[in-house]
Order: sequence, then C-alpha cells, then structure tokens
Amino acid sequence: MRGLTSLRTTAVLLLMSESCCVAFVPASTGSHAVLGRISTMRLSMEPLAQEGEWTAYRDDQTTGLVYYFNGRTGESLWEPPTSTFPPVVLDSASKERVISKQQEYVAATTIEQDQEESPKKGLFGLFAKRNDNAETKEAVQEEPKVESAAPQEKKGLFRMFRKNSEVIEDEGAVAVDGSSEVASARSTFAFPGLFNTAKEEDLIIPSDKPIQIEMSSNVLPHPEKMSWGGEDAAFTNGRTFGIFDGVSGAEKLDGVALYSTTLSKQMKQITGSDGLTIQELTGMLEEAADVADDKATGASTAVIASIGEDGYLRALNLGDSVVLVIRDGKIVARSKEIVHYFDCPYQLAEASPDRPKDGTKLKTQVMPGDIVLAGSDGIFDNLSEDDICKIVTASPNKAHLIAKKVVDESRSASLNLELETPYAKLAKKAKYPEYKSGRGGKVDDISCVVVRCT
Repeated sequence: MRGLTSLRTTAVLLLMSESCCVAFVPASTGSHAVLGRISTMRLSMEPLAQEGEWTAYRDDQTTGLVYYFNGRTGESLWEPPTSTFPPVVLDSASKERVISKQQEYVAATTIEQDQEESPKKGLFGLFAKRNDNAETKEAVQEEPKVESAAPQEKKGLFRMFRKNSEVIEDEGAVAVDGSSEVASARSTFAFPGLFNTAKEEDLIIPSDKPIQIEMSSNVLPHPEKMSWGGEDAAFTNGRTFGIFDGVSGAEKLDGVALYSTTLSKQMKQITGSDGLTIQELTGMLEEAADVADDKATGASTAVIASIGEDGYLRALNLGDSVVLVIRDGKIVARSKEIVHYFDCPYQLAEASPDRPKDGTKLKTQVMPGDIVLAGSDGIFDNLSEDDICKIVTASPNKAHLIAKKVVDESRSASLNLELETPYAKLAKKAKYPEYKSGRGGKVDDISCVVVRCT
C-alpha cells in the first residue's frame, strides 16, 4: 500500500457485457489485503468464481467491487490473480445492484473530494470516502461501551478515507462490533480492567522500587522468505519494545528498505532508556512513520509498548498484532486489534490513511512475576491464548527461552493442516473454501517480544 512512487496502480475499470460485470481496483497481494480506508467493508460471502486456490467475492454493502482471496496462502487481491481466472458472471438483477452501488460510492466520494481543502492528486482519490466505523477484534464478551472522539484528519493521497472517530476505551470496558462475526474474538475470557486505557495525558512518576525487566525478541521469517529475512521486525530498547508486521500484499521496490524494518530501526533510535507515556509512544511512532514514508517501501502494522518506572505497561496498537500480560498462567490484560475487515488490518504506509493516533491504547499495571508478550498475527493466528499461557508457564523462566518457544510452537501449528487454529475458525466463518473444515494453520512471518517482570 504505497504512494505513486512505489506502487503501480490502475484506475477503477468496470467491464460490462450482457452477462458479465467485473470491477478492477488497485492491485494488492499477500496475507493482508491492502487498500485505502473503506467504510468497514463487508464482502459477499458467496463465491462468485473460482480457479484453483483463488476465489472471487463481492462487496455488496459499500463499493460493489470484486475481491480475490487465496484460501491456502491467505493472499488477497483487488484484481484477477491470473489471466485465465474465470470472469465474474452476474445476473441482471445483481448487475443492476452492483452498478447502483458503484454509482452511489463514486457520487459520495466525489462530493467529499470537492469539500476537501487543497486535495492532493492521485489515482486513489477515486476511492475517497470517510469511514464512520472500524471493526475491532475483541477477546471479551461484555456489554459494549465505546467513547469516540473526532480527531483532525490527515491530508494525503487517501485523505478522504480517513475515519472520523478514534477508538478509545473506558477503563474496564470494551468496544464490540456485533455486526461482524468475522472480526470477532479468537477466544473468550473476562477480567476486570482487561482493556484499561489512557484517555488523558499521563505522567510517569517513578515508584520507590521500579519494576525490573528482562526483554528478548525473536523473529522467524516465512519459510519462503528465509533467504532475505522476511517482513516482520522487532525492537527492544531500555523499557520500550515493539513488533512490526510487514504487509506482504503491499507492492515493494527492489533495493529499498522495508517499511517494517525502517519503523523498527527508527523506534530503536529515538525511544531512549526510560519508560514512555502513550502520548510519547504515539508521537515517536508518527515520527518513525514519517521517515518510513520517505525512505521505505511496503506497509506495516505496529504494536509498541513501554513499561514505566511507575509499574504501568502502556501500549499503542495499530493493526492485528497483540500485546498481553500473563500472570499466574492467566491473561490479565490484552491490547485490542483494529481491522478494516477480516484479513485487512490497519496499517502504516506512505499512501495509507491509517496513522498512529488511530491505534487502540492500553494502560495496565504490571507486577513482579508477570510475563508481557507482544506478537504478530503469525502467533495469534495459529495459537490460542490458552495455548500461549501453557507454553509460557511450561517454559524456563528466561525471556529469550520463552520467546523462542512461542515462536517455534507457532511455526509448528502453522504447518499443521488438521489443527483447529484461531485463523481457521474465522476463515471458516468467512466461508473461505480452503478453511471450510475450520482446520489448518496459516503460514506467515512470526515475531515475538517477551518481557519478564521482576
């Protein structure tokens, strides 16, 4: 999901005949779909056409566009994956519905584009539209509570896709989008203050006996990317750490540093040794993203966190990575994932509408003996949170050994075609043919940071 300097794009093309209507939009491939912000897109769950491992679906709710998904690899495309892919055939009623939806969409985005001051030019301006809601994947079933704010919009190539509310949770409350099972929980559990968050500027006032920490990271590339290191990156520095999951579907320029690795290097350089507030984390990630926008290629999700001298863990999450706190073998706090729709997380890129301030926030107290674990979806797509707790509890009490064990078990699960994995369950709900049994891992890059509190 890059700007015009690093992403070959095609304008929207609608090909029509008496029996065929196919919409092509900017191309993307990979385990994560890559697009500008679209109002919480919901895809038609009925396959429209299929060739080999690829299946075509349609967005009946928002854009009328066709989406192509590879059920084995998790890759997603906005255009046909092969030149021989069967045309998407619609009956007259369906074709009229699609045309009407596309006309409504273009009309709405045109009105908004006219209202925007000093708009930047670009092919993706065709898709300009605000997103009023963002799906978030939850791990708690409670009466939902949401408090929304209206941050100023960042102008840019996808400016009109900017959402008009920032997800901020109340202490002890969660925001649940009950309209989408696909973006639902991977498991269910409930603890008071599980999604404790910071809504106001806070200060770190060191305690008399600050929590001591031991940190270690482990990154294991996708088997097919071993030779060049894969697309995930992680950093640890002082009391701060982070995971950056490179979006494989974002087109990249040869010889240019990856967005994920650039974020990681920048954050390591600027974070320092002291604990950081959420506001500081947000500002630093914005600074790192600005550098990556100029110097890197690709796209990346991000979860960054810091354990302050006051004994609080503060975290900022943009995408589908996770940071959680394990105490006495149980999860007592967990960050919230944020996605546009299933398999399309929020992500940073030069042309992306998503920015650090859009991320979900977590603030929770940690105690000696706690294990803080941050990981990419390569872990949480393949291991349940119960599995992770068992692995952590059974591992030697060393951060580097725990991280390695979690990563190794995630890879083993990803290669198991018969295992009931969190990803397979969600993919089954999304009616992905290759996951109709609800079984099978998802092979991916895997990254992990473990912090042992003493």
